[in-house]
Amino acid sequence: MGEVWSYTPLQCAETRKRLNRETELENPRRTAILLTCSRAFAFCTYVSVASLFKNSPQLAQESDVFVFLWNAPSGMKQIFASISPQVHVLDFDMPYPVPDRKAISMFTPASYARFECFRLLDRYERVLFLDADILVRKELDIFPQVKHGIAMTLDPVMTTVERNFFSVPEGVNPKTTGYNAGVFALTRDLPCPGSYAKLTDWLYEKMAEWADFVFLPDQAVINVAVEHFGWQVTTLSKDYNRPASSSLADLKRAFIVHSTGPRKFWCYYYFRDWYQLYAEWIAKGGEPVSIRKDSPAYISFCRKHGLQDKVFFQLMPDCFAHPTKALRFALKAWLKAEF
Repeated sequence: MGEVWSYTPLQCAETRKRLNRETELENPRRTAILLTCSRAFAFCTYVSVASLFKNSPQLAQESDVFVFLWNAPSGMKQIFASISPQVHVLDFDMPYPVPDRKAISMFTPASYARFECFRLLDRYERVLFLDADILVRKELDIFPQVKHGIAMTLDPVMTTVERNFFSVPEGVNPKTTGYNAGVFALTRDLPCPGSYAKLTDWLYEKMAEWADFVFLPDQAVINVAVEHFGWQVTTLSKDYNRPASSSLADLKRAFIVHSTGPRKFWCYYYFRDWYQLYAEWIAKGGEPVSIRKDSPAYISFCRKHGLQDKVFFQLMPDCFAHPTKALRFALKAWLKAEF
């Protein structure tokens, strides 16, 4: 977040050609799964992809998994590719010009790559989007539930469309249902005006048009599209997008755990699978988490004792700012509790 970026129409046109070419696999599978991130969030996206192959092997093995990376070095791409030959890593830049507005550029271009899921329907029967900060815990059987081409969970905070905007643009119904765009499934039953590529262009176009209004640009546009195109959304159980703050009973049922908001796996919670897969990322030469907001005391403590390279201290909550949480994390790690 917060990195300055902008693209000319010519650059966007060239990016569109490249993305089209690089997603046209010679022998595509029936299903595509898309994840996307900037360099700073590559560590957690690796965990998301690795947990998919570990805990949902059936879906993973029958899918082409695309990871769209923004501003990432080649070595990082190789780490993702090491998970499976089915993982295809692409450089992502904006394929559509958008105005230079704070609400847009406070996120990286990677946030908007989820729009590409719709375009992939021109090549795949089924497409699944997974956010960067999720943990797959069980075999995912989402697609049999998708009745009319799209499935999402309700957003527990952005409960209506208007909450995704600073101010609602003319023509947008503010009171329609708000869905969370962190996990969604698509099939070719989705009503579409022409090709799905044109639908994808519509999403980018509306984001550009509403640049002065949007609060959560990607989610805002997808939510508006639901009513605009008359889509009948299959409302998925929360177990497919379960907040990490949920009760132990709810977490045990969850297919996907999502560390929404500021409380993330890498600075607040202990989840055994997440911890172990992050350690795998580090062992393969991945860059450690760099987006924590630790206190000067914790940073100084780690540097003084040479602990900054240790996975445990990279992930443990700041023991100076949150001593009780840090103690609980340490106890769970020692016991190797599930979460």
